[in-house]
Amino acid sequence: MKLDRKIIIRNIIMLSLKNICRDHIVYLFNQVDDMMKNKNSTSMKNKILVNAFFEPSTRTSLSFETAMYRLGGNVITFNENVSSIKKGESFEDTIKTLSTYGDIMVLRHPEIGAVEKASKISNIPIINAGDGSGQHPTQALLDLYTIYRTFPELKNLNILFIGDIEKSRTIHSLVEIFTLYPLNKLHFLAFNNCLPNEDILYNISLNHKQNIDGIIIQPDQLDISLYDVVYVTRLQKERHCSSVESNFILTPEMVSKMKEKSIIMHPLPRNKELPTTIDMDKRTVYFEQMKYGVYIRMALLEQLTN
Repeated sequence: MKLDRKIIIRNIIMLSLKNICRDHIVYLFNQVDDMMKNKNSTSMKNKILVNAFFEPSTRTSLSFETAMYRLGGNVITFNENVSSIKKGESFEDTIKTLSTYGDIMVLRHPEIGAVEKASKISNIPIINAGDGSGQHPTQALLDLYTIYRTFPELKNLNILFIGDIEKSRTIHSLVEIFTLYPLNKLHFLAFNNCLPNEDILYNISLNHKQNIDGIIIQPDQLDISLYDVVYVTRLQKERHCSSVESNFILTPEMVSKMKEKSIIMHPLPRNKELPTTIDMDKRTVYFEQMKYGVYIRMALLEQLTN
């Protein structure tokens, strides 16, 4: 089915995952497949991306820059530490200013809802590059694409999320997008004091027809050989007020018990939960995640500005 481009632009990922559908994802993934064959383009010639990060970033920031340059466009980068915010300028005035200098903005902010607030002020489209512990839509798309590369049907998968389930926006976003793929089972193995909220558990039980009491796995109950996708995250120390603990490490011994065709994912950066000793295992795909992120973001930039 050929989708109307205007519908794609209006509904595709900008602020959250709420308006996306499976047809949009198929359309996007087909475009990404084509872009991976033809790595550069001139579709964004004479257009400017405003990269505005109010929170540290390596992969998201640089992959958007790379994506824009690969499309023939230009990038200007906002640095909060040397901006007029240090003189007392408001967030609203900063966004209004930035939106006069480019054609599209990528925005990351530590507060949930800040990106949506900015979208009501800006004169140009804004892509959510992460808002606090809320959502990270483009990360969810590149994560889903990574899974799709190994499991193109995107069904009948057992998926285990390990780490800071409470505060990880990458987990929240990937769980959200999997509501479109209900023929999969999702489970959590959380660090101490990092459990998901009841709404997430209820929605999974409803969408994926799972017993709510069986969604959370304890370390001593773990049979890692059951899972097709193991998605690991770090402890989000910067988002916790109380003391929390990263009390799980995915060891080479555990990895050796996984299915031959299973995959290990991590949005990075990592801490001790994912040792470098497993990097050479054929099941690890976290460096592929980074690569796919460039092409996902190329496709989104092209759709939102052309």
